Amino acid sequence: MRLLATALLVVTVVASGTAAGADAPTGGLTADQTARVDAIGNTSVAGRAAPGVTIGIVWHGAVVYAKGFGYRNVEERVASDAATRYPIGSNTKQFTAAAILMLRDAGKLRLDAKLSTYLPEIPHSNRETIRNLLMHTGGYAEYTANVNFDELGARPATPAQVVGLVDAAPLDFVPGTKRSYSNTGYMLLQMVIERLSGMRYAEFIRTKIFQAAGMTSSWVRTYDDTRPDTATEYDTIALGPWEHALHIDYTWFGGPGSILSNVEDLAKWNAALAGGKLISASSYREMTTPHRIDANFPDYGFGIMSTKLPNGHRMIFHGGNTTGAATQDARFPDDDLQIIVLSNSGAFSYDSAVQAIYATLVPQTAPKAKPHKAAKAAAPTVAGSTPARTKAAIAWLESAIAGKVDLSKLRPDVRARMGPGHLAGYRALARLGARKYTLAMVDRRAPSTGYEFLLTTPKASMVYVYAIEDSGLISGVGVYEEPVYQTQAAVKPSPLASAMPQAAPTPVP
Repeated sequence: MRLLATALLVVTVVASGTAAGADAPTGGLTADQTARVDAIGNTSVAGRAAPGVTIGIVWHGAVVYAKGFGYRNVEERVASDAATRYPIGSNTKQFTAAAILMLRDAGKLRLDAKLSTYLPEIPHSNRETIRNLLMHTGGYAEYTANVNFDELGARPATPAQVVGLVDAAPLDFVPGTKRSYSNTGYMLLQMVIERLSGMRYAEFIRTKIFQAAGMTSSWVRTYDDTRPDTATEYDTIALGPWEHALHIDYTWFGGPGSILSNVEDLAKWNAALAGGKLISASSYREMTTPHRIDANFPDYGFGIMSTKLPNGHRMIFHGGNTTGAATQDARFPDDDLQIIVLSNSGAFSYDSAVQAIYATLVPQTAPKAKPHKAAKAAAPTVAGSTPARTKAAIAWLESAIAGKVDLSKLRPDVRARMGPGHLAGYRALARLGARKYTLAMVDRRAPSTGYEFLLTTPKASMVYVYAIEDSGLISGVGVYEEPVYQTQAAVKPSPLASAMPQAAPTPVP
């Protein structure tokens, strides 16, 4: 589920190719494979999917492709390149989970010990285990869903202050019985790491992980520090122009999502994690073993997911979204392959890009399963959906396209960010023709439930996300381009590029 956040500054973007001389050798790919991956990168920035994207491919232990597309900074027309560093969002959870397992391997904690063993001051800690937090089965309320999150998040905070927003609230369920994706849980894990190591989280990750893995371009952002070759973060709504992403101080990201990295360093991370440099072989197996609890994230292990593809091969991965970046770090151990996709748009579809690159590199030989006769007439269903909520989500966007937005139905912080440019962006969707909605997923993050639709028109494919709180107030809406990757043919400019309303660039403050 994409983060449902808008931003503040208006910019215009024109897609660009890669920076000359900035890319790694591609000796491990054929010329045809290289051209097809190039086409995927160009498609990613040709329309309104992302201002900038960097793609990395590691095959048989060597970086065989690393290339940037578009802009890491739109206003100054600075191209993304192979070395560009991006916020990796929830990919940080891999590092936090590994840090916990390093402490376990050193005999400093037990996964099935109560949280109260290490953080007795935290409410409900006598009901939680470390394992619950690693697996998102703790039941703590989500701090990012707090109605004042945008305002509070603009200022620095300690981890205790962050979780203090929600930890005294009743748990959403009995720990271990359900799964609900929880940034709160991983902020608590950060506190455990700091308590047991006697080090700040950023210092632990730097000295125990980055240095051990040889990662020289990564860091844990703890304030608004900017380093060379770092992507500026952007967001957009519907067909509106690029905007600087909503500012949230990185002390609020912490253990759930505060790391910035690039292709080369993430390749080193993957090698060190799987190769025994950081955690034991048994801990790695446990980390990458999925534990199905309910229908939510059935492939989740500890800070990472593991699944099987239609061809029977394994995929070990995690995605990460911030308010202005979206990334995926995917490993395919049966193919000795890694695909890393980094972008500076909070809504970029990294899943689609990774799948397109994988299909280009690995022959898909698995036979297609034939549908069962009994399933022939069955309508597709999505776990957690209801006809009434699905209908309400579609009705909201159709009204917005018609120029009728009932602001009273929006949560106050969402209402405050719904400016004239956003409303114009929704109205501009009418230019793309008749719309068809297909519900793709439902994501429950109490007290909000998110619905993600594939929105298809004669001119473009897009993703529509709609989140509503239990109170009935809408906590987030957005429409984003979904690139259609054609790896066999030349890439044509997206029709969205001519359909979107334009605005003059706003200087960076």
